Amino acid sequence: ADDDDPPLGYTVDPQVVTKVRALAAQTHHGTAHVNRWNRVLVAFGEHDGTGVTGGAMTAAQAQQMANIHSSPVWDEVVAELTALEAAASATPPPPPKPEVSITSSGGVTEGTAVVFTLTASPAPASALPVSVAVAAVGDYGVAAGARTVTIPTSGSATLTVTTTDDSTDEADGSVTATVNTGTGYTVSSTAGAATAAVADNDDPPVVTPEVSITSSGGVTEGTAAVFTVAASPAPAADLDVSVTVAAVGDYGVAAGARTVTIPTSGSATLTVSTTDDSTDEVDGSVTATVNTGTGYTVSSTAGAATAAVADNDDPPVVTPEVSITSSGGVTEGTAAVFTVTASPAPASALPVKVTVSASGDYGVAAGARTVTIPTSGSATLTVATTDDSTDEVDGSVTATVNTGTGYTVSSTAGAATAAVADDDDPPPPTPEVSITSSGGVTEGTAVVFTLTASPAPASALTVKVTVSASGNYGAATGARTVTVPTSGSVTLSVATTDDSADEADGSVTATVNTGTGYTVSSTAGAATAAVADDDPASSNSGSPVENGDITLGQLMAAFSEGHWFAYENGPGCTPLGQGIATGQTVYKCPDN
Repeated sequence: ADDDDPPLGYTVDPQVVTKVRALAAQTHHGTAHVNRWNRVLVAFGEHDGTGVTGGAMTAAQAQQMANIHSSPVWDEVVAELTALEAAASATPPPPPKPEVSITSSGGVTEGTAVVFTLTASPAPASALPVSVAVAAVGDYGVAAGARTVTIPTSGSATLTVTTTDDSTDEADGSVTATVNTGTGYTVSSTAGAATAAVADNDDPPVVTPEVSITSSGGVTEGTAAVFTVAASPAPAADLDVSVTVAAVGDYGVAAGARTVTIPTSGSATLTVSTTDDSTDEVDGSVTATVNTGTGYTVSSTAGAATAAVADNDDPPVVTPEVSITSSGGVTEGTAAVFTVTASPAPASALPVKVTVSASGDYGVAAGARTVTIPTSGSATLTVATTDDSTDEVDGSVTATVNTGTGYTVSSTAGAATAAVADDDDPPPPTPEVSITSSGGVTEGTAVVFTLTASPAPASALTVKVTVSASGNYGAATGARTVTVPTSGSVTLSVATTDDSADEADGSVTATVNTGTGYTVSSTAGAATAAVADDDPASSNSGSPVENGDITLGQLMAAFSEGHWFAYENGPGCTPLGQGIATGQTVYKCPDN
């Protein structure tokens, strides 16, 4: 069997190969039959051609066989050979470009070279020049810039980057090699650069220690305050540090400058003693401050430390101050509650004198009382009030702390007051009665007045009214009684008579009189209605009188004679006299 690969770009159908092998194995059909099918196998790359006459069969030759032999296998062979020949005639694809990556052998110490390995995958068919950029962090004498590394056909090459060993203490650095893009290769997307750390090997310069001080905490008088003085970094030899001690309060502290020696361990303690006295006094403190000196610097944030010193003596006995407060206002019948407080609380029960006074008649038992304040510091004083049925002004209850023995009285809260509110309804208000007129009338029409009580009375209210009149219009004058119902208003009608006498206009006045259960309006206590006369003027009989007035008899005689009267002269008119109302001359004129 042939072990050569078929032409690039096409693979023969294995089922067709199997069918051809089976036909080539049919030797009973003769050598020509077997040779034809072996030629096909040679063309498929499935036979090495040994013992085969005519070489590999072409697609054209297979087509001739298919034309001669009516077999579907020949049709399949023609198709496969046609595809093989087409693939063989196609231009093969170019080989893939190598992908170049770079790795580091690891970090080094200054003065040691950094080694990078460049690898091309797949290995190049010939030596491959690759561009590499070298960069550095830190001053380690690295020759930075572009370099060319040639990768042989083996597929890898090394790049060595030297570093220098100096005597300067400096931060560690690094060397980075980055593969640049170039011709004939691609750069790895994940390993296109590599970095190697470069460690400094020089000792740092000698550092002047910085001295700080801290306190171990507050103490009670008689206990020593302890401070820790520390140098950072620790000194190479014992270091003398100057410290100043100061104090607040009289606690026997030895103030002034001291010298503290810090050993090479880096810290030392400073102990400052205090004394225990029997005097009650304000708490104090001890402060230790590091001074500037030789061979060290002073911490800018912890150059001083303070320890509180607490007094442990009992304060002198303080006389309690007594104050009093009210729990708030009450309604009559409810007790007013006061709280009497002693500050500080007394060591034993403390009797306190209190005076109770009251404003208003609420049954308060006024006078002196004694309230005993227990050691808890406060007691309550309860003052009862009574609940009556009288409507009255609100009142109050006041409790005042009096001076006494064993206490003082608060200057700001020595007395307290609780308001006492009345809970009785006030009596109903007295209605105010006013009167108005519905307007003027003509004689014979009644005058109507309206009486109004405000507020409306709770029950029918009797009101006295006096009626008076001007003119002779038959108004019944004098006192009348009008009852105002709970609706609040009622009308009063005063009749007038219609006579035939010509007379001056008149009026009717109704005035509200004072009475029981009401008051009279100061602005509307009376009302007047005009009464107009509706009768014509009368005439005189006979000749004009000496004063110029005409008589009713003259007027009636003229009417009976068929005459009329006018104020202007005309044909057939004769003067009759002066009009009673106008004073003008009245003329008697013919009917026409």
